[in-house]
Amino acid sequence: MSEFYNFKNLGVLFVDDNKSMQMFMRSLLLSMNIVNIRACNDTETCLEMMAEEPPDIVITDLLFRQCDGLDLIRRIRQAEDGVDRYTPVLVITGQTNMSDVLAARDAGATEFLAKPVSVGSLHDRLVWMVENPRPFIKASGFVGPDRRRAMRGYEGMERRK
Repeated sequence: MSEFYNFKNLGVLFVDDNKSMQMFMRSLLLSMNIVNIRACNDTETCLEMMAEEPPDIVITDLLFRQCDGLDLIRRIRQAEDGVDRYTPVLVITGQTNMSDVLAARDAGATEFLAKPVSVGSLHDRLVWMVENPRPFIKASGFVGPDRRRAMRGYEGMERRK
């Protein structure tokens, strides 16, 4: 694991309807010296909280009892209720099939992390997000971080010039 960043001033909004997961995530974030932590249970509350006090990052699960994490991400990317569409969104979920990862990416998630999550894996993903910001794309049918990843060494016929 790389040297720890000073994330003390990072504002995090965590969205999960499982109170135990909220407490666990709070303890992980506090162990990284992140103290500006807010949590909520659903999409509507998240959007309200984002409009009142914009977070630096939103961390969300994909599945909730009454709503859908993909819907939350899409609504953030559409700047619904005046929220900042450029807010980084980290998905932390147990839904780790490739179709779930691609659905989160296509909804506009910035990064994806599979449960179970540790302080080390969360820290590394936050550092990755800071050190490797992804350009934002606005196109018909998609608003969010560039979905393409570097394909180093690809020499096939469809390689871009």
